[in-house]
Amino acid sequence: YYLIFGERSNGKTFACLERILKKFCESDYTEQGAVIRRWDDDLKGSRGAVIFAALEAEGLITKYTDGEYDKVVYKNRSWYLAKFDEEIKKDVCSPTPMAYAFALSVTEHSKSTSFPNITTILFDEFLTRRAYLVDEFVLFMNTLSTIIRQRDNVEIFMCGNTVNKYSPYFTEMGLKNVPKMTIGTIDLYTYGNSKL
Repeated sequence: YYLIFGERSNGKTFACLERILKKFCESDYTEQGAVIRRWDDDLKGSRGAVIFAALEAEGLITKYTDGEYDKVVYKNRSWYLAKFDEEIKKDVCSPTPMAYAFALSVTEHSKSTSFPNITTILFDEFLTRRAYLVDEFVLFMNTLSTIIRQRDNVEIFMCGNTVNKYSPYFTEMGLKNVPKMTIGTIDLYTYGNSKL
């Protein structure tokens, strides 16, 4: 797990999305990503469609695919690399999705599905000033279980703004030092070790 929190607009989400894109391209379009949000509305329609828009605007789709694709298309809760084909007058998408969308508020809907190629998970906006979902940490862990199963090759990035140093995630994960952290600090916790 990599928990990254800091002020808004400093590139946390961008860097994680770029990692998903880069790993997908470098693995010949086999290593996929997952984007988790708290609310399903954050992933519906145009909101879901623009999640990778900044990477597209920076030309990173073209860069990492050597021009094979130049944009991202969102359909069926999945993001595909794509390029408009002038001959057939429509987007031609990558054969497999680059990433899948998951919402904790509707996590029950994906429990029986398998995602064996997801190796990078981004839980974006895991910190909130508003209410957390009832049993949210359990929902998050169930979502991870659905995605990861018995594998050990998955990186989990949790990004948030510094709006709440007393998140239930910190408590549930045993991250006791967070309230005392200062800007620029990196703390390393070892699973099963209650001391830091």
